[in-house]
Amino acid sequence: MIKQLKYKNITWIDLESPTKEDIASLTDKYKLHSLVAEELVTPSARSRVDSYEDYIYLILHFPPCAVCYGPNEKHTLDVEEIDFVLGKDFLITTHYKEIPQLEELSKILEAHFGPEKNKKDIHAGYLFFHIMRTMYQHLEEGLEYINRQLLDVEGHVFAGREREMVSRLSDINRSLIDFRWSLKSHREILASLELVAKEFFGQNFSFQLRVISGEYERIWNMLESNRDTFYDIRQTNESLLSIKTNETMRVLTATAFIFFPLTLISGVFGMSTTFVPLMSEPSGFFIVLVFMAVVVLGMYALAKRNRWL
Repeated sequence: MIKQLKYKNITWIDLESPTKEDIASLTDKYKLHSLVAEELVTPSARSRVDSYEDYIYLILHFPPCAVCYGPNEKHTLDVEEIDFVLGKDFLITTHYKEIPQLEELSKILEAHFGPEKNKKDIHAGYLFFHIMRTMYQHLEEGLEYINRQLLDVEGHVFAGREREMVSRLSDINRSLIDFRWSLKSHREILASLELVAKEFFGQNFSFQLRVISGEYERIWNMLESNRDTFYDIRQTNESLLSIKTNETMRVLTATAFIFFPLTLISGVFGMSTTFVPLMSEPSGFFIVLVFMAVVVLGMYALAKRNRWL
């Protein structure tokens, strides 16, 4: 699916799941390199930036949208890739699934590219700037949602629901892994982009490039803060689970220690032989019961004195 947006001399062409025919038409119109055309058709495993004479080619990965919304959204481990072809007066974006942030961008463009603003030095770099800010703002919402989830889990952990929180902590960790995997290469890519974009668009564009890098650093710091909080909560949860497990094992061990003599006594007096004492006596059964009760009380007292119970 192809969408096209125009403002003054800027043309934005957005393609979702582009076909070879779609890319071929753009290749002819904008003189794209064959390697770039090939990359636009299929997803790429890594982010990168390449500089050409008439445009800059950029690949960036973002966490899945499911992370950025609420608990009713289905989580997916697939990251979202956006390919950018940045020319002086055109911007081509390709992606392989619907990205709501790009759908919402038209309203942001109306606010930033109004007739009274940016009358001079308009080029596609400014459109790229607003796209990146929009993407990072949505990531901020996702990280704030994860932070709220961590606070909720923390409350349940200290309320004695450690076992139930193991699964939720696992889901949160999966989301944090997605964020980190997607964003870890952005710093290097944005640094490389700043070098080539200054030369391509001019020094006046350096401020916008620094703002994009600043937005990324803010998102990365939020991610690291959430990861630190997650590790602290998980360690606390594991410690409380370990304490409860140890308590259970201690009680079971002490109980086995107390009742083991009863098993031994009942086994001995239950033997089918005439040589077992007291079995021939009329009150032998009750004597054995009293003996077993005394042994149990003695073992219980020993366990209490040694603080096994």
